[in-house]
Amino acid sequence: MRAFRPLRLRLTLWYVLLLAIILAAFSAGIYLTLRHNLYANLDDSVETRANDLLAMLNFEGDSPTLSGRLATESSDLGEQFIRVYDRAGQVTFDTTRDAGPAAIDGAAVGRALGGHEVTRGATVGGDPFRIRIVPIEHYGQVIGALEVGRTAEDVADTQSSLLLILAIAYPLTIGAASAGGLFLANRALSPIDRITRTARRITAEDLSQRLNLRLPEDEVGRLARTFDEMIARLDHAFRRQRQFTADASHEMRTPLTAIKGQVEVALSRPRGLAAYREVIQTVNEEVDRLIRLVGLLLTLARADTGQIPISAEAVSLPDLVAGALEQQNPAAREKGIALSIAGSPAVTLKADEDLLLQLLLNLLDNAIKYTPPGGQVTVGWNLRGRQVELWVRDTGIGIASQHLPHLFDRFYRVDKARARAEGGAGLGLSICRWIAEAHGGSISAESAPGQGTTFRVVLPAAD
Repeated sequence: MRAFRPLRLRLTLWYVLLLAIILAAFSAGIYLTLRHNLYANLDDSVETRANDLLAMLNFEGDSPTLSGRLATESSDLGEQFIRVYDRAGQVTFDTTRDAGPAAIDGAAVGRALGGHEVTRGATVGGDPFRIRIVPIEHYGQVIGALEVGRTAEDVADTQSSLLLILAIAYPLTIGAASAGGLFLANRALSPIDRITRTARRITAEDLSQRLNLRLPEDEVGRLARTFDEMIARLDHAFRRQRQFTADASHEMRTPLTAIKGQVEVALSRPRGLAAYREVIQTVNEEVDRLIRLVGLLLTLARADTGQIPISAEAVSLPDLVAGALEQQNPAAREKGIALSIAGSPAVTLKADEDLLLQLLLNLLDNAIKYTPPGGQVTVGWNLRGRQVELWVRDTGIGIASQHLPHLFDRFYRVDKARARAEGGAGLGLSICRWIAEAHGGSISAESAPGQGTTFRVVLPAAD
């Protein structure tokens, strides 16, 4: 099983590793750059000294020398040396006695006698030196070589000091970076710890917990706000589910109670055939009501879980409205209500014909129920750009403004007693809203007491 490693520790380790690599590369770059510059400056100094000495040479015949031109006793003789060679490579002038034994590099001298300048490093008296050998020309002829050496001990000391500083600073920097990285990781991830603790406290029975973290608009801030929004949606969904369950239980209890009461009355004493038929008729009506209620509940439950497929096809709106009016005409005629269609252009929708017909039937059924005898129900539509507005208007009793925002809530009734007497369960308009939204549209209501009600459904038109 893989060992548990907190995210803050892994982030810190990666941060420290990356910093260690960068610091190592940076330190190496500083060291190498300084070393190159120090040796370049030292070589320039040696070259300048060699050029000065070339101008001071004496020539005894064809043999160059510095005798009589350069003091052999000087305070810096231990830090540098000078040697002069003749055409045959023999030493004619030498100050290496004070600097220490310095071996003659015959190959380098030979190259200088051949007209080439040579710069090299060597050890003189146990100390590092930089040596430059240049040819000596007289009347255009190479007649000897000049060798100048200068100690590189200062360069070595500087390099050693830098290495010591880097050796001390490197681990201290890594240590400080580790502590700082862990501190920053703790601060950056502390909101996530709070999210975790809050998530553990949240249960289906208590979704009221919120983070309410005041964080900047960064990744963690967006995560915290998204978490709060998710919990709010879950809280709303669970509340709706609990309310739906309670309302459904209440709605189903009413017909079951009625059935139970009728059966108990029938069994309380012997009755005639007509009385029993009356009880059975009442029970049958309540069972029909239960069947309708269960059907509506199943429709909404399947809609909530996305189990009702939307079979979009070209639907002629005039034909759909005519079919719906034909189905509702018997109920309207029984109440003496006139059904009519407002003149509108032919419109084609891309929709599920069965679901759209159910929406229209629900709206017509609702309008007929709440329109008094002698009233009128009108269905019409308008084409507005790429949208179709379908409306159902009645001349019924109307709805008070305080009820309009809740009309499409499940089990909501404006007049509960009358709605139950009419056989309504308060689910028809909820199903209408779901059908409209499933087609990418919307539904709304306009009404006032005594002025009738208009339901408007806005749907996208077919391309």
